[in-house]
Amino acid sequence: MKHTIALGLLSVLFLVSGPVVAEKPTRKAKDSFSYKQEVFLKFNLKPGDQYRFSSVVKQHIVQEAMGQQITTTQDIATDYIYDVKSVEEGVTTINVTFSAVKMDTDVAGMQQLSYDSANPDAGTNELKVMSNLIGKSFLMYINEEGSVEKVEGLAEIIGGVEGPQSELLKQSFGDSSMIQNMSQITNIYPNRKVNIGDTWVKTFSGPIAGMMQSEATSNFALSQVTGDVAVLEVDGQMKFSKLTGGGGNPMLQGAEFNLNGTQQGTMEVDIASGLPVQTKLKQDISGSLEIQGMQIPMSIVSDITITGQKL
Repeated sequence: MKHTIALGLLSVLFLVSGPVVAEKPTRKAKDSFSYKQEVFLKFNLKPGDQYRFSSVVKQHIVQEAMGQQITTTQDIATDYIYDVKSVEEGVTTINVTFSAVKMDTDVAGMQQLSYDSANPDAGTNELKVMSNLIGKSFLMYINEEGSVEKVEGLAEIIGGVEGPQSELLKQSFGDSSMIQNMSQITNIYPNRKVNIGDTWVKTFSGPIAGMMQSEATSNFALSQVTGDVAVLEVDGQMKFSKLTGGGGNPMLQGAEFNLNGTQQGTMEVDIASGLPVQTKLKQDISGSLEIQGMQIPMSIVSDITITGQKL
């Protein structure tokens, strides 16, 4: 049972595999009137502005172990407040505050885990450690392509938490996880003028939370311009494998990952600021894990909605 719980919580980490390196856009054929739709897309939030980013993730996880199929469902909702501090040489400094977290997990009807920052005392013990994040802030540095270059202050927040549940914070909200998590929201821009039908590619390769190696390629296409909003189509491929060098959550120590997946959806982006107003993605990941010699086939299907709103 402990491995089942750990894998349910681990699935959150698969959401932080956003790409972080841009490649040069390529062009597709366009109709003769498409020049009227040319837009310049880059991360362009202004100092003094404040935004709320809200994420809602609904997951359906199926694992097979010892001849049994175990189905886990998860609903995860998070809110972050972005306070834009400065922009220097194309790098935006943002103060990010953990505003709200709500998580409900059902493991095959046998165990329920829950947490709501609006009522933390009612949460199950495994997740109450999340309360240590609410209201806390860290700094994030983002370039014009939307890539998170670094974060500061997370280590101090997480380092002050003690007890066995602190490992969940270290793995899910450590520097490397948060950089990739935030990049999934913002690292989407070609940082150049594009027209309807133009495409660009972003790729990522690196460790996730010290637990697995991730490789991802995301294809973006400008499909529509409506008023001040650009609509992007997203089509991505993901691969997760064993991380050389070990490390990670003790509950998954020595686990070997062999998982592949796709990510598809749309993003609506405010052209002037680059603010992702609404993102809708579907991730479909499948493959297997090997833990202590036991092979565990699994699949994770996630429906993700992310909204950005100026306050």
